[in-house]
Amino acid sequence: MASQGRLYGIGIGPGDTQLLTLKSVEVLNSVDVIFTPRSAPKRNSIARKIIEPALKGKAQIIELTFPMTKDKGELESHWSTAAAEVAGILREGKNAAFVTLGDPFFYSTYIYLYNKLKEEYPEADIITLPGISSAFASASAAGVPIAIGDEKLAIIPLPRDTAAIRPYLEMFDTVIILKVGEKLRGLIDVLTELGLQDNAVLVQKVSQKGSERIITGLSGLSEAELDEVGYLSTVMVKKNM
Repeated sequence: MASQGRLYGIGIGPGDTQLLTLKSVEVLNSVDVIFTPRSAPKRNSIARKIIEPALKGKAQIIELTFPMTKDKGELESHWSTAAAEVAGILREGKNAAFVTLGDPFFYSTYIYLYNKLKEEYPEADIITLPGISSAFASASAAGVPIAIGDEKLAIIPLPRDTAAIRPYLEMFDTVIILKVGEKLRGLIDVLTELGLQDNAVLVQKVSQKGSERIITGLSGLSEAELDEVGYLSTVMVKKNM
């Protein structure tokens, strides 16, 4: 009977293949199987597109579906199915990698898979390799220092009720707001009420070649610009700009 393989959870950064760590590239080119996430069976995997230029090995690539839904039952089913498929590969004695955007333990799909494996397959051997999160990549791209000295920092996904972001904007010196998308209009309303609309920087699709867009100050955005803001968007608000 073959000894059990090992799973590597790999953070691949925000979009630029060159932001992969040396360790991640080494592992990706040594494993037998690479799992990449996608949001639907007919959707292309963004993560797969990012890693492919760095691949020199002959690993089998398997795409796992994690739908963008709030239905807990449906999500649990997909997580369990994915965990079973990964565990099956490991039991064959093969080493595998699961790649995820940003950092594996920072608002990522990998966390759900990791927890499900720990719950249902506690014997699984798992190593997690860090990656660059969109929050920090956005700050670098926009040239905005995140925090210095005793400044207070908050990083938070934008709530559906955008007014709920207000206490964070009042309490912290820097607030990095993730997953903005269609809720940007509501966020701008809150920023305007607090007089912070010109202390905000919008970064879309950070480090993705040909798609990255940076806008400083949100008071003059047109309706067309607002409509173009997608899920992979970050807003940084810094009081001491």
